[in-house]
Order: sequence, then structure tokens, then C-alpha cells
Amino acid sequence: MDKAQVERRAYELFQGGLICSEAIYAAVLEGSGKAPAEIATGVATPFGGGVGRSREEMCGALAGGLVALGALRGRAGAGCDWDDVADKAADFRERVLALTGRTSCKEVLAALGPQENMEKCKRYTASAAGILYELLEDARPAGAPRTCGCCAAGN
Repeated sequence: MDKAQVERRAYELFQGGLICSEAIYAAVLEGSGKAPAEIATGVATPFGGGVGRSREEMCGALAGGLVALGALRGRAGAGCDWDDVADKAADFRERVLALTGRTSCKEVLAALGPQENMEKCKRYTASAAGILYELLEDARPAGAPRTCGCCAAGN
């Protein structure tokens, strides 16, 4: 699949009944050749509608994309490097943020404006899927080793 096909697939899955977080997760995994849409979309379900339809938290397209990123590039266990996935997660967030200037579900929906059958949200989710697909295809060399970012420098 290419970027446009992944975007189209995310839109189709959303249109077909999956929610934002599930649609991006399934489309990106399908695009990578790792899993068909039927497999494991449930891991992204709770993130739909800004976490359990609350609309108060992170946009489901962003959250579902991060779940897909973790499934494809996450660590295999303790002690494994996570620089690449952390960089890609930060890049993905920044690029999705650039779409509307917001990352919370409620604010994204407000920025998108009135919707009919969640059409604008479907297109937004498709765009986010394309962004993530491009990031996954980017084979930039890893930078210098870094700390995990969890601790203060020198600890």
C-alpha cells in the first residue's frame, strides 16, 4: 500500500463502522503488511471519541495512531532502545497537531466544524493515517544515544 491507499482504507474502515482510533490502527497495520483489519482493533477501541466518548482527552485518531506505532515499532522488552519510536511518536503528534492546531478530541471537533455523519472526522482520521504511514516509511538513521527522558539529566 502507499500513503493514499492507507488514507483511503482508514476512511473506508471508519465509514464501515470502526471508530477513529480503530480505523487508523487497522489501516496503518494493513498498510505495513503486519495484520488484517479484523485482528486486534480492540486494543484501540477505548481511545475512540477522546477516551470512551468523553471527548475530553486525546483525539482518537492520534491515540489510535500511537497504538499502531507501538505495535509496529515499540520495544520488545526492558532494556531495549526506544529512541526511534519516541522520535516518530513526537513527529506524528506534531504533524497531526498541524492539521487543526489541537490534539484533544473536543478541540479537534470544534476546529473541524459542524459534521454530518462524522464526515470531517473521517477525513481527518484518514489524513492522520497517511501521516503515520509516511513516518513509518521514513528510514532516517537513528541519532546519538539518548536517555529515556523520564529522569532528570545525570540521574
